[in-house]
Amino acid sequence: MPKNRYRNKEVKFFVTGHEMEMIDKKAAIAELDRSKYLRKMALEGYIIKQDFSQVEQLVYEVNKIGNNINQVARRANEVEYVSLDDIKYLKKQLEGIYGQIEKFYDGG
Repeated sequence: MPKNRYRNKEVKFFVTGHEMEMIDKKAAIAELDRSKYLRKMALEGYIIKQDFSQVEQLVYEVNKIGNNINQVARRANEVEYVSLDDIKYLKKQLEGIYGQIEKFYDGG
């Protein structure tokens, strides 16, 4: 390496073939060579860390509702009748889910 280089520190890391292809594609889209692209991403890029705990809770609640709907449907098939209380209960649970979805999309 020439001594008079502006950038005289070398950084090495390993990637898979697929990762290299992805880096090259992104560099091409940015109209940069690989070295410039990686330097720019290392210095100016950012990582978005997403918290999916609300989504996991939402999935859990939706699964609960699905189980309850199945129970009501099973009962309706057995006795050919669904009570108003069952419908009100399911409606209340769905309203709770809608509230959680709104809260999620509002960043809450």
